[in-house]
Amino acid sequence: MWITQVTPRFPPAIGGVEEHVYRISIELAKRGHRVTVITSNEVDRTVHLKGKEIINGIEIHRYPLFIPKIFREYWFIPNIINDLAYFKSDVVHVHGYRCLSSYTAILLSRFEGTPIVFTPHGIYPPRSRTNALLKSTFDHTFGRHMLILSDRIIALTEHNKQLLLKIGAPEEKISIVPNGINLEEFAKQKTATFNSLKVRGPIILYTGRIDWNKRIDKIIEAMPLILKRFPSAKLFIAGPDYANYANALRELAEKLKVKHAIQITGSVTREELLDFYSRADAFVMPSSYEGFGLSILEAMGSKIPVIASSVGGPGDILTHGVNALLLKEASANEISEAVNSVLTDEKLRETIVKNAFELVKNRFTWNKVVDTLEQIYRQIEEG
Repeated sequence: MWITQVTPRFPPAIGGVEEHVYRISIELAKRGHRVTVITSNEVDRTVHLKGKEIINGIEIHRYPLFIPKIFREYWFIPNIINDLAYFKSDVVHVHGYRCLSSYTAILLSRFEGTPIVFTPHGIYPPRSRTNALLKSTFDHTFGRHMLILSDRIIALTEHNKQLLLKIGAPEEKISIVPNGINLEEFAKQKTATFNSLKVRGPIILYTGRIDWNKRIDKIIEAMPLILKRFPSAKLFIAGPDYANYANALRELAEKLKVKHAIQITGSVTREELLDFYSRADAFVMPSSYEGFGLSILEAMGSKIPVIASSVGGPGDILTHGVNALLLKEASANEISEAVNSVLTDEKLRETIVKNAFELVKNRFTWNKVVDTLEQIYRQIEEG
């Protein structure tokens, strides 16, 4: 089949959607499918210089965003209009919900008569009154129209599905297909020795976007309590910084007098990220909302005990005390107690790590994800 993926960003840009599209594209190409990716040239505040290239058998077309600073959330890539009219794909798979590029791709594909698969990924809550009005307006216009026009809608979790239903997605069109990881990548990393993290005490890790909804500030607020029990502990925060939010985190750390125990790395290479996973003693993700949490799966695949908010996807796939510790409020005290539990209770730690790894191995690998996607592509192509 010829499958065109349309996504706001693509690696080397860092993020959960970016990683998802990259991994399924690689696996589809390995299976003999022709895979084309249409995306923007935006890469974490820089511009990718190559407009067209082939990576791991994937044909990638990158185009400029329309007014990037204003449309950071509602990505619009005008050149999609030219490309989709040219490509005669068997299926167009569109990624990203509140994206004008997604709306354009779905509208054009419907006009061309090309079957459409739509994966909205995370549907994030508003961060202000103005943002709430803007998102509500989008949901009742462009958002609902995209869901109705798509032949199949992919929800990452049951929680994700319920959000889509509230917006107006036809239930009969929704299939649940989760994220995945490449376990071999993490298994290889565990056999190597890394000396880049020169830390004597336990390492607490957060990976992902540095943004307001991730509530990384709650981990920093917990650090004074954690340091009382583990004076040599260190928190590493790795990921791209959105809207200079990292500066606010540094100010908070200085105010709480824990700056010495916190390192914000910003964006890191894949090798560096695997280095962090290989050394971490606890992974903390206290998001106010998490569509699925690819970073959580990566931590589970790396055999790190996961501490996560129960809101959204993590609450669907994880069970408290069995394969993770789930946070009800993500307060400083609750995070501190959870970290203390996984660092001092060896039996609990071993149980969580073992069960989490088995869960990933049995349900959340890219092979299994693409097995399901192939079935969906064929079903909608055949009508």
